[in-house]
Amino acid sequence: MLCLLAAFVVGKTPPAWYGPVTVVAPISVIGNPYDPDENDVTVDFTAEDGQKLHRLAYFTGDGKFAATLVSPFPGRFTAEFTLNGRRAFTVSPVDVQRPLPHGFIGLKGRHFEWTDGTPYFPIGYDYGWKSLPNESVAQGMTKLGREGGNWSRIWASHWDDKNPFWPRAKERIPGRLLRQEPLQTWDEIVQAAEHAGVSFQFVLFHHGPYSTTTDSNWRDHPWNTANGGFLKDPTDFFVDPEAKRRTKIWLRYAVARYAHSPSIMAWELFNEVQWVDAAKKNPKRVDDVAAWHREMAAYVRSLDPYHHLVTSSSSETLDSGVFDAMDYMQPHTYPANVLASIGGYDFKKKPGFFGEFGPPGYARPGASAAPYRKLVRDGIYAGILAGHAGAGEFWFWDQIDRAGLGPNYAAARKVIDESGLLEHEDAKPTAVWVDTPGKADLTLAAGGGWSKSTLTELDLPRVDIRSLGGWSQYFQSMNGRQKSWAKPLVVKFRSTEPGRMQLNVGQVSTSGGALTVYVNNRKVLEQNFEQSDLARGGSPSRGSRQPVLVGFPAGRVTVRIENHGEDWVQLNSIVVPGIGATAYGHGMEDRNWALVRIFGTDTSEVTVSGLRLGDGTYSATAFDAETGETSQRTIQLHRGRFTTQSLAPDSVLAISR
Repeated sequence: MLCLLAAFVVGKTPPAWYGPVTVVAPISVIGNPYDPDENDVTVDFTAEDGQKLHRLAYFTGDGKFAATLVSPFPGRFTAEFTLNGRRAFTVSPVDVQRPLPHGFIGLKGRHFEWTDGTPYFPIGYDYGWKSLPNESVAQGMTKLGREGGNWSRIWASHWDDKNPFWPRAKERIPGRLLRQEPLQTWDEIVQAAEHAGVSFQFVLFHHGPYSTTTDSNWRDHPWNTANGGFLKDPTDFFVDPEAKRRTKIWLRYAVARYAHSPSIMAWELFNEVQWVDAAKKNPKRVDDVAAWHREMAAYVRSLDPYHHLVTSSSSETLDSGVFDAMDYMQPHTYPANVLASIGGYDFKKKPGFFGEFGPPGYARPGASAAPYRKLVRDGIYAGILAGHAGAGEFWFWDQIDRAGLGPNYAAARKVIDESGLLEHEDAKPTAVWVDTPGKADLTLAAGGGWSKSTLTELDLPRVDIRSLGGWSQYFQSMNGRQKSWAKPLVVKFRSTEPGRMQLNVGQVSTSGGALTVYVNNRKVLEQNFEQSDLARGGSPSRGSRQPVLVGFPAGRVTVRIENHGEDWVQLNSIVVPGIGATAYGHGMEDRNWALVRIFGTDTSEVTVSGLRLGDGTYSATAFDAETGETSQRTIQLHRGRFTTQSLAPDSVLAISR
């Protein structure tokens, strides 16, 4: 037992945890009961053999303070409350016997695992705030767990009253830094997540309150001097002493009240911090944002006895060291090609997975649900088959029921649990190509966002679909502001007959753009684009344009596309008729095991190549990615190639010998 305590004291993970047990004491205080500078209430839990475990206490709102113990060993304890270093109340006995099922989530290399060594592979969807009629966030956790999810991401947002330092509309609480109603809502969420088997990222801050340009809530912020606060500018949040003091009050309280719960995967310090004014409008102050992250991460770690992970999120990479102190990376993406964007991403420095993904625009009312189902599967399996620490996580929780997405999660849960994935942490992505007896139009979509394209030449039809993550959908002008980035897009293919390539253009910069197209070095098209060209009823995020059609002859064809306009044009995808297979694939492998996803319009017979497994006979389980149904088959692998029949339109093959 002494060894267990010693390991716990120096910050190492014990082999098991026991609890939780909460003790409550009536303690009278003067001043703000939430502010530890005025009222520092803690509890020492003393075991029968004299060992002590120190925990933070928190104000419950009714003249009482509470503390929750999860212990690295079972036993009976005496709980001694102290107020500002003086004994205030004693509770005895405190009996802690029940072991937590798995403990808490930590890191194992580039993956996650529980205290007891059980692997944890996050899969689920975001549930940022209450937005659905007749469904609270807590109820959303119950639904998510029922559907097979084990992960979510929840914001301390003020518009659904989950931000404890943000008063209700027209409400003022002088000197009071926190409020009980939001904290009680968090109690319900934590308890529901525990019962549902869901672990979530507790998003403590988000960008809107500290931005004047992106989803701005700065005008209503209670700390804004215009509202009687103390911050003149949102950029000062990251350096102002009073702002940091209040931030730490919130962090300390969150740890004190909720850290005992295994339903908390990680403390997420910020949602999409790249949008705050201190990063977007004042890039010279990004170092302040990085310093804030280091300070707050260190502070949380100094308080949390259960060593929860710490992260922060961004939809873009910040090169200023903002995330250096985080335990794992959490990017977000909304590209034309979700599979390529997520599947082609390499977490080089830290473990990571995509905490948000979605389409570049939002679904119109009455739109077909089918594209959402395909998109959700693309995000899930892109993360899995790229070897990330978790699946890609879908943002639009309000579409789960509307689009009937729940079964996709149950099916993916089955793939994760039964395919052998969790036993092959060293598996690597591999380029997989699929050939079919029939031909179809070849559609390729850009997977890159606002970044330099690293893929500027497509030699069709054989393209690793994950490599399209290197193709930025923002097609830069060779005459514009990013001309150092700009290169032509060259597309090469062979066609047995003449046809017309389709270029699908989305948004255009405010300055406009232009496309010039050459076919076999002959200029065949020159077209200007303006923002106002969107189809009637459209918007920059939802509008549509007529496709640009480019004729080509039979034989070997080289199409070169250039932009000589004022600025960028969003070139989302290209379609080349008749040169593609009726199915696509991507996969990963590890020694004598592989996991391959095959999907398309006709998967009745497919020939898969590109695997590096040795020749021989393999058994394979085929999972229907929509229903979770399975079938068994035997495949003969020769030089990385095999043929199989009768697959579901979206299938995952677990191959082993």
